[in-house]
Amino acid sequence: MVTLKYKDEEDRAYGLGGMVVSMYMLDNDKYIDSISLDAESDHGLRFTADFFHLPNPNLSPKAVWSDSLDRFNLLNSLLVSNLLSRSLVRRNERVSREIYQLLMDMLIDEGRELCSLDEDEIKQLYNKNFSYFHEVFSNDTVAETVRGIVDTLKRDRSLDNDALYICMRPMRR
Repeated sequence: MVTLKYKDEEDRAYGLGGMVVSMYMLDNDKYIDSISLDAESDHGLRFTADFFHLPNPNLSPKAVWSDSLDRFNLLNSLLVSNLLSRSLVRRNERVSREIYQLLMDMLIDEGRELCSLDEDEIKQLYNKNFSYFHEVFSNDTVAETVRGIVDTLKRDRSLDNDALYICMRPMRR
């Protein structure tokens, strides 16, 4: 049976490192409060309070839906980046077809619930993100950056936004 669960602490560190890279690549790093290996399983990446803003009730339904779509796309990117960092950077292997499909199926359910998207729209977003981040995590500089985050995270157990900014230095050259 295939699973998306972390195999060990190092696998989790690579997943968190991948999520940090995706937040920087999507210019959402301002929403990272911290990452932690010691946090509960689904809380390794902690967001700032600004990330959890409530839509203005005076906004049009289209604007509210657009915000929901942006949030779903970010969730999609975070999950894809977590998976690709663990596969491409840590294990230097391609994502199996079963894992690829498992993640897509999860995101189809989320996309339907959060944004009322149909399956084809969700698959299109997923494939676009998967392709983009596959290229990102295949880059040697990105892999070096992720490994630096992992090493620092394993040593310090948690990193705040300022420490992550320093870890991202290889990508800012």
